[in-house]
Amino acid sequence: MVIKISESVDDLLAASQIYQFLSTCLLEPNKEALEMLRSEEYMSEVKNCIEISGSSEMLATFELLQRGLEGVDVEGLGWSYRATFGAATVAMDCPPYEMYYSGSQIWQQTQDLADISGTYKAYGIEMEEDSSTTRWDHVAVELEFLHYLTYKLAYAIENHSEEEQESCISGKKKFLYAHIGRWIKAFSTSVVKKTPEEFYRQAATLASLFVHIEMVKLSVHAEEIDEYMGNEPDYLQRLEGKSASACDSCMDEEKYD
Repeated sequence: MVIKISESVDDLLAASQIYQFLSTCLLEPNKEALEMLRSEEYMSEVKNCIEISGSSEMLATFELLQRGLEGVDVEGLGWSYRATFGAATVAMDCPPYEMYYSGSQIWQQTQDLADISGTYKAYGIEMEEDSSTTRWDHVAVELEFLHYLTYKLAYAIENHSEEEQESCISGKKKFLYAHIGRWIKAFSTSVVKKTPEEFYRQAATLASLFVHIEMVKLSVHAEEIDEYMGNEPDYLQRLEGKSASACDSCMDEEKYD
């Protein structure tokens, strides 16, 4: 099967950097990350990438995000992150994890988590099983994976590897269709409603805008969750830090091709 790619290498590299930027914004902040986000050179690069890959709405949101960084320090931003998403326990009105937005049936949530893990492993990515800060289905991890996959696609095009191109574009479309494309809107809505921090409000809005632009480009039509309904997948407490086995995707390719 030959998959046609309409985007240029420059377009893909710009999209890749936007994904990485969004991932950085939505991880718990540290001093290094905040310094990078305050770097005039770095933020200028991100803005240029948005001008290539985004829209006027994305640019306006990005400018609001920059303003939201004015006058904040890492302690204050960290407090706002924990107030929004939770600390030792997940904030049930604004979780940053996909599984809280999935169907309430345990078998479906288990299958989704295993599918995410299997997808990462298929592209050579291993998550640390004892990580206390991130999980396979964290919004920042999913965005980082799309950064990696988009960059990998650009590299494959530049090096004329058709098999690798097909693998990357197919994987990207599947991941948008079955995972982040389904819940990013509900996540963004929850953040906007809850967070006390303008920066997180704009970061979540920007993430949703960009993921939707990417889905339009790739003709991906995900069955979106409009709003988080507060389901708590209790079984996830037993899965924390444990490995989920990879499973074959049961998705119908015709839905996202």
